[in-house]
Amino acid sequence: MTDWIKCGVIAWLGEDRYGDDESVLVYFRGTSLASMAEGLVALHRPPLAHGNDVAPGDWGVIVHNLVNASRDDYDDIDYRELCPQGAELVVFVPNPCIAKAHGPKAYHYKDGRTSSCIDYEGPEHVGEHWPNELAPVITAAGLDHESRDFEQQLTKLICDHLGLPALDRGTLTVDHDLMASHL
Repeated sequence: MTDWIKCGVIAWLGEDRYGDDESVLVYFRGTSLASMAEGLVALHRPPLAHGNDVAPGDWGVIVHNLVNASRDDYDDIDYRELCPQGAELVVFVPNPCIAKAHGPKAYHYKDGRTSSCIDYEGPEHVGEHWPNELAPVITAAGLDHESRDFEQQLTKLICDHLGLPALDRGTLTVDHDLMASHL
């Protein structure tokens, strides 16, 4: 399930791109696939791929571009807008800034607020403007930051703690035309 974190989401989906992949993987529940897709389109980040719509309480998945270069839009989007009361999102950004070679980031949103911002370069960090309710879980796990598979271990810890299902390429619908136009 965490193979995509090393190589990026698009490469994991089986597309040709690898090193410059600026895609984002979003797990969602408490909202529908249609609402997520509409919200991302309104924020100028149309879905590149998505799983099936899911039953209430189950996790769905959607993939979109981090930026929209065609609009000169390189700003982060506010996922709180996509997370109404009763909804929950987990956002994985494998390559948040390719130019600066920053490590992955993960975010957890619940009921329209940010509950955790996890920087893989300092996952236990908590700050006034950088909430991290998962910091105690991460610290207690005692992961080795120097391990070659640290990113996979941290991603697995996050997924297991939040009850995220394993990704299955076979259940994802990829918009190849949109992907080609963005890549």
